[in-house]
Formats: sequence, C-alpha cells, structure tokens
Amino acid sequence: MLEKLIDIFIKFPGIGPRQAKRFAYFLAGQNAKFIKNFSDLLLEIKKEIKQCPSCFRFFSGNQCEICTSVGRDKNILMIVEKDVDLENIEKSGIYNGKYFVLNGTLSLTNNHVDKLRFKELFEKVKKEQPQEIIIALSVNPEGENTALYIIKILEPLSKKITRLGRGLSTGTELEYSDKDTIDNAFKNRH
Repeated sequence: MLEKLIDIFIKFPGIGPRQAKRFAYFLAGQNAKFIKNFSDLLLEIKKEIKQCPSCFRFFSGNQCEICTSVGRDKNILMIVEKDVDLENIEKSGIYNGKYFVLNGTLSLTNNHVDKLRFKELFEKVKKEQPQEIIIALSVNPEGENTALYIIKILEPLSKKITRLGRGLSTGTELEYSDKDTIDNAFKNRH
C-alpha cells in the first residue's frame, strides 16, 4: 500500500523518491480524521476547480476573473509555463495584460509536444490579435528551446514577440554569478 502511494507522489512535479516516501509515511502516521479530511478535499478538487478555456489556468468560481476583467490590457499576452508562474507574476502587481498557460516546456531529450498547448496558443493569437506577446519561461535550456519554438510557430502571424530581460538579480554578488548570467546582464544592460 505504501509503495503505491509513493508511486503516486513521485508523479508530482519536483518530487523525487525520498520526498515521496516522506509524504507517504507522514500520511501513514496521521489519524483517521486527518486522512478523511484530506481525501474529501482531493475528491472536491475536480468539482470546484475549473480550467479556463481561454488562458488554461485553473481557478475556482464561476469564471476566470483574469480573462473576463475589462480592466486588463487585451493587447498584451504573456506566455507562462504553469499556473504557479502566473500566480507569481500576478502577486507582483506589475503586469496587467492577459495570459496563456503553456503547460510546461519542451524537454531536450524527448519532446512531448502533444502535452503542450502550441496549437491552442497559435489559435488564440490568431483570434485575439494581441499587439505584443511576452514569453516568460524559465531561463534554462528547456525554456530557451521552448521560446525558440514559440517564436517559430508565431512568426507567420507577424507579431511583436518579446522576452523577459535576464541578468543579475537584485542582491546578487558578481563573485557568485556564472558566465551565462554575467553575459545576459551585459547584453541586457540599459
């Protein structure tokens, strides 16, 4: 029974075998009330949480408040990997446009293009005609590969495509920065 639970937790993003075992043993040590509350909550997720057909983010309520907001700038579309990226940008309060959740990035070893929403992205951009598309993906090889692919597929639509600036973070000491970070900081200087 614990092995099955461990196997389920390993499927969670960012969870390895050791963390999965910790979760399984934690649950095994809880009382029946805790487990019942936990299982009831899991069963309610599919009933309460919906996915927006426009931006593909998960939300609770009747409609996606980001896509239905009249105060949002519909001329700017930001592409993010996952919901937590969108939430983090929203929390910053510096962006007021629309979003598109891609559902991950292209792997360098096996490109599971089918799980990513490239077709839906193309159709959204074609239909809504934003003036600017901002690619806001992780700054790693997979994110770079995905960004290049997005630029390639959106190229026929002749849109202004930008990417978030890269370089040194606030509080970063040059002494601890790697070559790529310093290179990006130098190229993106202002």
